[in-house]
Amino acid sequence: MQIRRIDVSLRLRRAILLNDLSLVKRIIRNNPKFLRNPDWADKSNTSLHLAARSGFTLIAQFLIDQGHEEGMISRNNEFETPLMLAAMAGKEDVGVMLAKRFPECITWRNKGGVDALMLSSASGSGTLHLIPTLILHGPTILTAADHSGNTALHHASAAGELKALRLLLQYGANPLASNAYSWTPVHYSATSAAEAYFKTLIIEFEKKKAEGKRAVAERERQRNAGVRLVTDQEGLAGGVDSGGGPSTGAVGSANSGSVGLRGSGGWVGERQRARDDAAIAGLPAPGMEWSPVEKRRAMTPTEGRGWTFTPEGMRPRAETGESI
Repeated sequence: MQIRRIDVSLRLRRAILLNDLSLVKRIIRNNPKFLRNPDWADKSNTSLHLAARSGFTLIAQFLIDQGHEEGMISRNNEFETPLMLAAMAGKEDVGVMLAKRFPECITWRNKGGVDALMLSSASGSGTLHLIPTLILHGPTILTAADHSGNTALHHASAAGELKALRLLLQYGANPLASNAYSWTPVHYSATSAAEAYFKTLIIEFEKKKAEGKRAVAERERQRNAGVRLVTDQEGLAGGVDSGGGPSTGAVGSANSGSVGLRGSGGWVGERQRARDDAAIAGLPAPGMEWSPVEKRRAMTPTEGRGWTFTPEGMRPRAETGESI
């Protein structure tokens, strides 16, 4: 009776899926030509694609050390790299490792124009370290857009990923960027609560940026006017004249300062309201503009996802135009 042996390529894929590092090592060392081992039935995903999608960091490191990516970085039929599959599956550890080992592929896109940052922002997990790593090693990825003009912020908003929203805004993503259909990320908010939280974040970060710009402008104005900022000790020493009494300059500056403060209540409130208005400029007014998510518009970042029951008070996710 003849015993049929399982094909080497199949045994290698099984060993990777079982996260059996010792078995993977033995198969590769005995059959080095099967290192990449593309699976023609699964979009030509290689061994590293499979390990990255499963989140097996040790196996991925071993494959790379054996020369899996020598000469070229693996891409499947959809032009997806192992990093993209790790980002899509929310496998943070292996994603961070791949981003650091191959930073040149961070900005690469698949056939839909989607990069690793967009996939990570919409994955629902693995964003705490992977998103900062992607932005740090590929700064231009923050402003990139897919074929429909959707940025990473659009994808995070459509997926309802509030942590990703905050991270992207913290690193400087533009919340008012419009896609090819003139929709901003706020329009794709998954729920009404998410929309309110998103707008609060935008106002918070815009205020911080405005305050930083004002501080820089004030320092520049004082520098140009020849004003020197003194410390407390210098002020005490300069406020006493040679006769032991307070100098007239110190008294005069104190008087002028008190006069300026007395009438400041009104214009401080005006400036605060002006800052709030400037921070929300460009945001859709509540109840004034309808969202593409509410009307189930096609060509949204959530296009292609199944239509599910939506509880009362929740916005339904976007769906394709074919189901309308």
